[in-house]
Amino acid sequence: MCGSGEKPPRPSANGAGQCAPGETVQACPLKKPHLVELVEVVARSPLRSVVGAGAKSAKLPESTERKDKTKAGAYKQYINLGKDIDGAAKRHPEYGRPVELRARVEGEGSLAGLTVEFRHVLTPGKDRPAGMTGAVKEGFSAAGGVAKTTATTDADGWTGTIEFHLSQYAGDRFEVFAKLSDGAGGEKSIGKFEVWRKFWYQVTRAHTHAVPAPAKSVAAYEAVCADMLAADEVTFTKATAPAGAFYPGWMMAVGGGNADESVIGGHNRLKFYEKFKPEPGKPVKGHLIVCRHQWDPAAAVSGLASVLVKTSPSQEIPVNLGSWNSGIVKPALKGNLVAFGKWSKGAAHGALTDADIVVEKGRSGLDIVKVRLPAGAPDPTKGAVRVQLKLNHGKYWGGESNDHQMLIVYDGDAKAFNQAVSHEFGHGYSLTPSAGKQTAPLTKHTTYYYNDQGGQGPHCHTGATLVVDKDMTSGKRWDNGSCIMYHQLNPPTCTQLFCASCEPHLKLKDMRTIKTAR
Repeated sequence: MCGSGEKPPRPSANGAGQCAPGETVQACPLKKPHLVELVEVVARSPLRSVVGAGAKSAKLPESTERKDKTKAGAYKQYINLGKDIDGAAKRHPEYGRPVELRARVEGEGSLAGLTVEFRHVLTPGKDRPAGMTGAVKEGFSAAGGVAKTTATTDADGWTGTIEFHLSQYAGDRFEVFAKLSDGAGGEKSIGKFEVWRKFWYQVTRAHTHAVPAPAKSVAAYEAVCADMLAADEVTFTKATAPAGAFYPGWMMAVGGGNADESVIGGHNRLKFYEKFKPEPGKPVKGHLIVCRHQWDPAAAVSGLASVLVKTSPSQEIPVNLGSWNSGIVKPALKGNLVAFGKWSKGAAHGALTDADIVVEKGRSGLDIVKVRLPAGAPDPTKGAVRVQLKLNHGKYWGGESNDHQMLIVYDGDAKAFNQAVSHEFGHGYSLTPSAGKQTAPLTKHTTYYYNDQGGQGPHCHTGATLVVDKDMTSGKRWDNGSCIMYHQLNPPTCTQLFCASCEPHLKLKDMRTIKTAR
């Protein structure tokens, strides 16, 4: 301020102020440059500040793109999505690993060339692995690991844009700070960002097949910091579906009803894959092809059934299909039903074809058929006729994944449906990883197992008991696991969550694509 007893200064061009004419002039001190704001920016035209992650800028126009927050109040940063998936004019500050920041200094005199120091504070996510280094680690560098950085100001007091790259580990929370090198103005915080991911799912189903929302799956992925969102739905009818897409319910399950039910599998899945709808702005999307029954044509024919029949149609004929999850349907899922068929009585004999095989409602098992002897065959009521059969058949499952294409069974059991959805997306994100397929620094999935101990592909045995099973090549099978990635659909022990072994592996996956590790 001016000397004692002087009038208040009037502003002058140089900012020193001057007293009234004729009075003694004493220069007032310059206002020292000091940090006034640290803001998140989004590179649109013009450059804008982001409202939400920190205080809004006093100088930049605003963007109000940030809305998604965690329950603890941190802003979700969806690191598996590109910032410009909707075009540069709609750049998403909440997408991608880097957040973009600028700091501003005010004061009198030159503002150019001042040094601003940036640092971050990490609150680790649950079970974050030790030894995070390189590209998966956070820092002021895309290569990871740079804990601090500096920037210099321009003539207007702004630093250039600084990128802080969040880690790749879901649930990690970061707060970024800035201060002038001399501390003037104090240290400013931009607020908290947390590592999340986002993906979508499309349901394709028969138009009469009511399918619930996979609420438990949504919750399971939320628990590992991933938002799972519904996309457009597609329905089909018998007229618009490929061949073999509908069979009567009683043929597919003992005690089933008369209505046609959707059957999708190895005989027609490729046609259903074509019903996937790419959607702008939703680059990570799984295709849930929901059916009442998932069946594949069996790779091998049945064992030989050789029986004496005394009626036509015959008594029920059990056919050895080789596994518990097998059944006979007519028409066959692929090709002819009869791989080998013969009737004989003494020297007389003849062939059996698909037309001679009867699959009846009310049969006692899915491995049961009857035979109606063709014209020209002896009357079995006058003497038994030997029938010999080998049949093509199918194997049924609860779900499968082929990258983003997933077959999911829904037969009214919502718990099993949710586990299948969560499970197949898990495979799409490469759970459970075998040796050499883990994301560093994780080196081993501690409860991993493969086909020889149950299921098809890699799975997780958390909570399971190893039991004797002669059908397994190892002679043993994991029974009643609790993790979503256990191979059996809907065991009573399933928690509908990813276990402590699977969770860190899933949290380190980049999840930019849905592609099963093979």
